Amino acid sequence: MCLDHSPERPDAAPLGARFVAEPQAQIVDLAKMPRRDLLRALATGSLVVLAPAAVTGCATNAETGRSQMVFVGDGQMAQMALSAWAEQKQKTPISRDPALNARLNRVGQRIAQSSGRAGEPWEFVVFDTAEKNAFVLPGNKVGFYKGLMELAENDDQIATVLGHEVGHVTGRHAAERFSQSTAGQLGLAVGGAVIGANMADGQTRQLAMAAMGIGLQVGVLLPFSRLQESEADRLGVDYMHRAGYDVRQSLRFWERMNQSGGSRPPQILSTHPDPVNRMSELRAYINARGYAVV
Repeated sequence: MCLDHSPERPDAAPLGARFVAEPQAQIVDLAKMPRRDLLRALATGSLVVLAPAAVTGCATNAETGRSQMVFVGDGQMAQMALSAWAEQKQKTPISRDPALNARLNRVGQRIAQSSGRAGEPWEFVVFDTAEKNAFVLPGNKVGFYKGLMELAENDDQIATVLGHEVGHVTGRHAAERFSQSTAGQLGLAVGGAVIGANMADGQTRQLAMAAMGIGLQVGVLLPFSRLQESEADRLGVDYMHRAGYDVRQSLRFWERMNQSGGSRPPQILSTHPDPVNRMSELRAYINARGYAVV
């Protein structure tokens, strides 16, 4: 977690993590170094990770006001996402309904403009399946399933979803999640090396490693995922309001989503906030911002 809330300095060291190895120190770009080689080097002790303060990817996000640990650039993330986007479009049927696609693009462009990202290329695609879901990939690639389009009662509710997805982009959530996941894997590799060196019993080692993995997932990654979802909700409402959409419809939409969904795991084991808590927090935010009285 980043504790320094100062903005990124132009004279800061290259993004990445600093490692010390004999005979001299070196800066390693994690985005370029093969993860397999990096983990092997850590596990064998040939590289030693310095304290978290040595990570130079901490900067305050202008949209959220929150400090983030990010050591991969948006351009790198977009390049990594290209193949996933192409595969998604190849494997999942795309709607040929011109009205549906035009509607999604119209609302999406308004939201992109209200977020200050109108000058960037955006791609909004309606996938022709009954799934009630939507997603965004780095590089401004937004997928919106037909089932969700049919659930939405009006453009305001479509704007709720698109505002949320654009909020993930402006919040740099994909890059942050990638960085956290990579850092977590490095931590597990170091912990595994220490455990292997100090625990002779194989079963005990396995139990210790499993406990570390669960701790990382439940104690770090899932809470951060829920934090990002809540941030995207708030940013989405901001963009809806600026674009002239009725923010009260965001509550109506999430209520309909909650009613249409099945059983969910407890919030502590989920990537998303509990639906009731989500609507309560969103209602409080809309009132606090003065967008409406709900």
